[in-house]
Amino acid sequence: MTRNTPSLPLSQAFVPAQTPSFADLITQLQGRTKLSASRKRDMISGLTRLAKALGLPPSDVPCDGRWLQPRLSQVRPQLIGLKPKSWQNAVSDARMAMVEVGIVERRANRLTDLDTCWRPLWEAVLATNDPTLPTALRRFTHFLNRLGIPPEDVTDAHATTYLEALATNEISKDPDRAYRAAVNGWNLAADRIPAWPKRRLTLPSRQKRIKLDPAAFPKTFIEEVEALLDGLANPDPFSPTAPGQPRSPATIRQYRMQLIRFASHLVASGMPPSDIKSLSVLIDPAIAKRGLKQMLSHTNGRTSRDISGTASLLRNVARLLDAPEEIREAMAQLAQKVALPIQNGMTPRNRERLRILQAPEHTRRLLLLPDHIFKTHTKPSRAKANALAFEDAVAIAILLVCPVRVGSLARITLDQHIQRPGDGRVFLVLEEADTKTNRSIEFELPADVVALLDRFLAMRTPHRCPPGTRFLFPRRDGNRPVDPNALSSRIAKRIRKETGLCVNAHLFRHFAVMNWLDANPGGYEVARRLLGHSDLSHTINMYSGLEVTSATKAFSDLVEDLRKNSP
Repeated sequence: MTRNTPSLPLSQAFVPAQTPSFADLITQLQGRTKLSASRKRDMISGLTRLAKALGLPPSDVPCDGRWLQPRLSQVRPQLIGLKPKSWQNAVSDARMAMVEVGIVERRANRLTDLDTCWRPLWEAVLATNDPTLPTALRRFTHFLNRLGIPPEDVTDAHATTYLEALATNEISKDPDRAYRAAVNGWNLAADRIPAWPKRRLTLPSRQKRIKLDPAAFPKTFIEEVEALLDGLANPDPFSPTAPGQPRSPATIRQYRMQLIRFASHLVASGMPPSDIKSLSVLIDPAIAKRGLKQMLSHTNGRTSRDISGTASLLRNVARLLDAPEEIREAMAQLAQKVALPIQNGMTPRNRERLRILQAPEHTRRLLLLPDHIFKTHTKPSRAKANALAFEDAVAIAILLVCPVRVGSLARITLDQHIQRPGDGRVFLVLEEADTKTNRSIEFELPADVVALLDRFLAMRTPHRCPPGTRFLFPRRDGNRPVDPNALSSRIAKRIRKETGLCVNAHLFRHFAVMNWLDANPGGYEVARRLLGHSDLSHTINMYSGLEVTSATKAFSDLVEDLRKNSP
């Protein structure tokens, strides 16, 4: 019903009063005699499907673009039994229902709708035969035309207004994505079309973390940072403050990034870069507190993994530099104040994602995904895209049977880590230096995974890398492995696109243990070895909750059986 009751749920607190619900729309559409029966049926079906996807009755779904858009953007059609095209049709039908009753604007993006100042420019866009420009600029151009804004007067403020209009009227796509595409399209047109206005539009940065270029700091500071990191990577066995084991290259990169970022936060707090001449500045308790407060200002005063890790690193730096006892004690106290509590079990988000994967149909969809990708990406005209899809499929296939960390996955080499004894078997072998916990581990690859691997290696040149590239997941030049974060992002996007499931590279480790413990209750030692954990207690602490889920389900099944068999 129309949202004007005092018992309005908090989720609709900002929906304007008198906003009709989907149920109201359905009632209005049923009374529209000018609509054909088929069009009316499609619109009502679209509204009903959207409400069902949101898990709400039509009477509880407001016809408000700002309310609908973020919720619909989270819907994964595959998980509700719909193909992506069917879902797009349902959203389109629901939007047309809202257009029919005047809630959102009807799209009118024809060439004849443009006035005399915009039409020649749009004809020039079409004449370029550039497929990127019309897609990015069509709606933005018609929006500016309807507002009566001449091309030469367009500013960033008009682009921001466009974003606001998208958030109000668009319920199927991400408004921010469309807005950024429009701004980028505008700037591309300025570069490629002589008649297009040359004023460039700017986008707000997505960069959330502050990090200055190391060259912004005094040379003495950077030299001390590198000397400290070199000591951690190659520790002196006779030094009383040196670590017992050398830190891995990935850990060294993380430490470097944390120290430079913390110094950057000090600059953001008002400290001149020239004042940060040495590491001793960072471990001055008053200055360290100032930097941590600056970091907390970006998180509404709440600590985070980044803040906690930075404070712990600064505490350790004070020890490594053999600072006076009072400084080490003060830095330890600062680290304690922003320390995160010890995590017991998995995060709520990971538990939610695993809960979805417990459904047999979703597990099967993920397990069969690599084969599905190889079978469906076969168009010769899309050779480059196919090669990228096959590379993602191989990464997924390996993670399903070898739940390694994504850093280890990204650095796999064909000559060192993929070993073939000559008897038909193939092994993935990781030595101590290849793993986070400095523990070697090896997996025998199943025959179907080997078949996908060999098929990919036979066709990846030249689309993915040059001939003779030794990395399984290389950068395009073949000289280095792909960045682990980039590979993880690709894997998550590929799985989301193909299946609708939210599975990142690290979740494969949780998925492996979930399946193992389901089949082998209490099998934590094997799970520890599978994941390469150093301590069994860590494995038990992380995954004991999975057995609670299995136990409660088994008990529920027992009660159900008792009910069925009761006289």
